[in-house]
Amino acid sequence: MPTTYGKDYRDFDMDFGAHPAHGDIDMVTKTTAINRSIKNIIRTNRFERLFQPTIDGGLGSLLFENFGDLTSSRIRGAIKHAIDRFEPRADVRNITVKAEPDENGYNVSIIYVPDNDVQETTLEVYLERT
Repeated sequence: MPTTYGKDYRDFDMDFGAHPAHGDIDMVTKTTAINRSIKNIIRTNRFERLFQPTIDGGLGSLLFENFGDLTSSRIRGAIKHAIDRFEPRADVRNITVKAEPDENGYNVSIIYVPDNDVQETTLEVYLERT
């Protein structure tokens, strides 16, 4: 996988806050941009994006399955597949899925290395049935 050490990824801030100096939309950079992208990808269901109907986190139906090791493993696999397919800036090292049946959700920890860095980054996501 080619690396782009030092490349500074920039995305616009989804909160649409104004920059205090020049009034333009705030920007998020580096791992914050990649973290938000990963969260958006795994929370997206097929056909949710108007001109990108193939983007799918693969978790829509899995969150309604019975809690157990098999479901956690399938969620882990779906997240890995979605990140590998739709977020080339992240090299996934480990995904941990912990079921929380009392809250009807899963705590997910994703450890990855951005392609513009050598240090691992940890992203915590809580997935719940909605």
